[in-house]
Amino acid sequence: MLLLLIEMKKKIGIKYCGGCNPAYERVEMIEKVQFRLGDQLLFRRHGDEDSEALILVSGCQRACAGQGLNQDRNSSCSVTGEGDYETLIKWLTDFIEKGDSK
Repeated sequence: MLLLLIEMKKKIGIKYCGGCNPAYERVEMIEKVQFRLGDQLLFRRHGDEDSEALILVSGCQRACAGQGLNQDRNSSCSVTGEGDYETLIKWLTDFIEKGDSK
């Protein structure tokens, strides 16, 4: 039963930048998202092949978390500051409802 519940959740990869100059608590922000939507999502490392979407978490406006990644196969949302929290929640909610947030 537990395995079935896990399989029903949308799998979301998370890719953090290197954290050289973060202007906010990146990990804390994702933890808040997990607390709010975690019962519907399964958060994974960005390299997991079966992730259905990707969150690119950068600590500043340079948005380097997405540099060098092949994002063609996944929908993605880039986060560069605390102000992106509600946008991320909406993007994930849309993804849960529609299955596609491109």
